[in-house]
Amino acid sequence: MFQIEVVLNSITHAKDLVSIAEGTPCEVWLHCHRYVVNAKSLLGVLSLPFMEEAKLSLETEDQQVIDEVLKRLSTFHLLKGESAINDKAYDLVALGEILIDFTQEGVTASGQKIFVQHAGGAPANVLVAASKLGSKTAFLGKVGTDAHGRFLKTTLEAEGVETKGLILDSNFFTTLAFVELDESGERTFSFARKPGADTQIQKEELPLEILKQSRIFHVGSLSLTHQPSYETTFYAVKYAKEHGAMISYDPNYRASLWESEEIAKEVMRQMIPYTDIMKISEVEMELLTDQSTPEAAATCLINQGVQIVLITLGKDGAYLYTEEGGQLIPGYLSHVIDTTGAGDAFLGGFLHSLSQHPILMSQLSLKGLTSHVRLANAVASLCVEQMGAIPAMPLKESVCKRFIGFA
Repeated sequence: MFQIEVVLNSITHAKDLVSIAEGTPCEVWLHCHRYVVNAKSLLGVLSLPFMEEAKLSLETEDQQVIDEVLKRLSTFHLLKGESAINDKAYDLVALGEILIDFTQEGVTASGQKIFVQHAGGAPANVLVAASKLGSKTAFLGKVGTDAHGRFLKTTLEAEGVETKGLILDSNFFTTLAFVELDESGERTFSFARKPGADTQIQKEELPLEILKQSRIFHVGSLSLTHQPSYETTFYAVKYAKEHGAMISYDPNYRASLWESEEIAKEVMRQMIPYTDIMKISEVEMELLTDQSTPEAAATCLINQGVQIVLITLGKDGAYLYTEEGGQLIPGYLSHVIDTTGAGDAFLGGFLHSLSQHPILMSQLSLKGLTSHVRLANAVASLCVEQMGAIPAMPLKESVCKRFIGFA
């Protein structure tokens, strides 16, 4: 049985609720104090002594039925505690680094490595992955006025990402990353970022209206490595959360950008108390939790207030964890060429799928989240079959073919 708290403070609300219940292919009951009535009976609902908050019970475990009821309750503004989250202009907004990935793609006849320019940066990658699936997205960050910065702005716009919050600053150079690949497609990074423009965004430069209009607000940890982006990131997270956004966080550890591993641990963990949705890799589990298994790491994060933990396991898929428990969700077979952006593709797919369902954080269930993770696995499995990060984010049509039932 599925239960959800609803708002019931007028005859109009009662009529709307009965209309929703009547269209539901299962028994639906309305609980108000000690009273229980058939929610499909208008006379029964109107007989309740108080027109106030109540609970709706659905005698079903069919997630499609539950999703449809939640969607209709949201449309009629009957969900208790619901902010204007479903009226927001943006499904997903991200703040952080956007940079050039110079990715190794072969060698010259004399044995010198060839590096090819690709747009990258984890928060930007996440946005593009979601945008290609149909999400309304916006990026907040800073690049230089150099050729690289202009290229990045054009790239985001071509991918359908809103760039009103992307600042071009002539005082700083766009961050560059050089990505070398081994035979299995795994990467090592070298950064040109002393300082990079992405670390220089000031909180006064944030477009607050975009933050207010965020359904989900996403950040990584690379904006926490330096000031003023450190202070700006926390300011943005708190502001977005105060205005009803879910907060998504991907630590995305890059050792060469931190003074030491101990400092990285201390700073990266500071974001956890503000986080609703957290994605980490196997490598980052111990850094963030001092635990070495997915179950123990996820439990540690849940105990700190995170509501959804996603631990990516490469070809083995992902481990999903909520306060209800955990579940391993297998991945898809892939012909791996380049793993750059795979975790970002996964998270972009998950956040896109989640944003399309009018469900509050308090209503999310382990069972209901599994389909979002399966879709995310499909997106990641396609990303690794292409070179680069942003260029490798798959189109919805490709994801449809790999993920049966996604439309």
